[in-house]
Order: sequence, then structure tokens, then C-alpha cells
Amino acid sequence: MFLPQRLPGQDWLGVVVAIPEPWVTQLTDLRLRLGDLAGSRIPAHITLMPPTPVARDARADVIDHLRSIASRHAPFRVTLSGTDSFRPISNVAFMTLTEGASACADLAEEIRSGPLDHETRFPYHPHVTLAQDVDDIALDLALDIGATVDASWIVPGFRLDRIDPSGIYSSMALFDFDASMH
Repeated sequence: MFLPQRLPGQDWLGVVVAIPEPWVTQLTDLRLRLGDLAGSRIPAHITLMPPTPVARDARADVIDHLRSIASRHAPFRVTLSGTDSFRPISNVAFMTLTEGASACADLAEEIRSGPLDHETRFPYHPHVTLAQDVDDIALDLALDIGATVDASWIVPGFRLDRIDPSGIYSSMALFDFDASMH
């Protein structure tokens, strides 16, 4: 996991879509079995904003910003089916979103504004990491095993996490979508 430089008075914050059971345990366990120990620091998830340094004194503004975004969105369905890889740019194998990708992309773009405006290392691509920074054999195995997983659920909102220097994520706040589904 990449943690950008953090200045004194800043925390790393991230925004994720949680994956419900039974899939979160299944996908997290797969990651650990493939030798990717990052799976022990954060359960499987869909990133909306990767770890980003944010001033601690901006926390109230961040909470208001995220609450405002959540209030304008309705719950949506995510379906994970199939796998792909970011190789050769990055040694990452992942599950593909066959449903819900555009809703995640819209949220990610809105989140990356106001107090969370930042430059991105890579273009946003919604996915669920199966394995990262392991050898090619483990990445290929992740692609094969992940291809047997089909998961679908309604996303009720998103979560703000704080990431400590060892890469462990801890939940700071949950934001439920408030807009009605029409």
C-alpha cells in the first residue's frame, strides 16, 4: 500500500465502500492466503479515496463535505464478477465491478473536491484488490480464484477511515446515502 508523504499535523484519511459478509471474509482470507499481508490491515473494500494526507484541523470540514455528498446520493447495487490486473504498471490483481462502477466513479470524483481536493497517482478505477505486491504466480492464482467469486449487494453508504503509519485502517465515520431511489 502506498502512503504519500504526511506533514506534521496531518493524518492519512481514506474513503471506502465496505463489502458485506460473506464476501468480505472470503476476499480478505484469499488475499492473506496468497501472501499479501496488507489484507490483515484492512478488510476487502472498494476505495473511493486512497490514503490522502489531510490536516487534522480540517476534520470537521471533511465530515461536513462527506455528509453533503452522501445526502445527494441514493443506495446502488454493486456486483463483483470477473478479475483483471493492473500489470505491468502495478502488481495488483483485482475483482471487477460489473455493476456500480459508474456510481463509485461519480462518488470518487465528488469526494476529491473541497477539503479533500488532491492530485491522484493513477486515474480512478473502481475495483476490489485480491492481491498486491506478490509474485506473478500468486497474482495469477488470485485472478483464477477470484474469477469463481460472484458477489452482489446494495451499497447503503460509505465510510471515512484513518490510516495509521503501519497501514492499519480504523473507521472514523459512516455516511448513509439519503437521496431516495427513483
